[in-house]
Amino acid sequence: MSGDYLVNAEIDGVVESFFVVEERFKDKDTPNYIVSQKTPGDKQNVLKKAFRNLADRLRPMGYLAEFRWIVGRYYVTLTPRPTEVRRSSKRNRLLFAVTAGTIFLDGYLRSSNPVLTEALMAGTPVFINALIFTLGIIIVFGVHELGHKLASERSGIRASWPFFIPAPPGLGGTFGAVISQDEPPTNRDDLFDLGLSGPFFGFVASIIIGIVGISLSYTVPLTQVSGWAVAYPEIRFQQIPMPIALQIVSDWIRPVGENSVLVLHPLAFAAWVGFLVTFVNLIPSWQLDGGHVIRSLFGRETHKIISIAGVFLLMISGYVIMAVIIAFFLMREGTESMAPLDDISPTSLTRKIGLIGYAVLMGLSLIVLLQ
Repeated sequence: MSGDYLVNAEIDGVVESFFVVEERFKDKDTPNYIVSQKTPGDKQNVLKKAFRNLADRLRPMGYLAEFRWIVGRYYVTLTPRPTEVRRSSKRNRLLFAVTAGTIFLDGYLRSSNPVLTEALMAGTPVFINALIFTLGIIIVFGVHELGHKLASERSGIRASWPFFIPAPPGLGGTFGAVISQDEPPTNRDDLFDLGLSGPFFGFVASIIIGIVGISLSYTVPLTQVSGWAVAYPEIRFQQIPMPIALQIVSDWIRPVGENSVLVLHPLAFAAWVGFLVTFVNLIPSWQLDGGHVIRSLFGRETHKIISIAGVFLLMISGYVIMAVIIAFFLMREGTESMAPLDDISPTSLTRKIGLIGYAVLMGLSLIVLLQ
């Protein structure tokens, strides 16, 4: 340490440009600054903005700043920013190729239904329907993760491209996709944006795919369905529950009469899967997107309580296996939603109002599996 500087003249100068530094010290080689408000105005908003500017300035200089409130005083703590890893896209491309294959196989098996191949879509090759289904699913998941990546990069956080996760046919062919981030979000606003961006973009993609898919779907008289049940005894005919958003699209584009049913085109089923994924991700638990939203608005302790409520919501909606998995992770330490660097400044009013949008998205995407 040179002179009175804790790190060096440049870094200390940056801290002093945004805060009044009252004390400075090192705790196990970690620089700590006890700071106070430098410019007039509402304390919470002034300090929140000052820390945001400080964090943005320090990132390119190789440091992450953390803002804390300890025994009536504000602390800024500096840690080295994780070294940027030069990511190879080989793993992303390989997982994408494998996942596209498993989705295609899943779609092929679904599209081999004789109701489609012999009755409704006799002139359409099975592989065409499987390809359409594959594109629909990949677009939904890809757009969802792209929303997260855009929110991350908008906040100055390095994030990977999506990693697609394959799954056996019969389970949709994929367990979804994820991105990895090198560092926490700056404040609760960024955590909110990170959590809601993926489901929002995925919801919009599902709506668009749903509009096209429903327009390609079929309304069939119940008498015809009864005939198919006799002609194809190996097929289990069951009407699947519809998310509210897709039901609205269906009522608008292809309304179903009292004695008819809607047979979904493979693309419409891809939209159905998109809404299911959106709903599950919006559950306010654990490290799900909804968990990030609730964590940003209500803090760590309330997030834990609401996470338990989210597990029960999954159970009563029919997602029992998912509920058990999340409950398992909730019992382990260190698996809750990520903490932002500034976890003491409140979320903005627009984010608080955004909670209404969050609830609307969840409601419109809800698919109750227990009937």
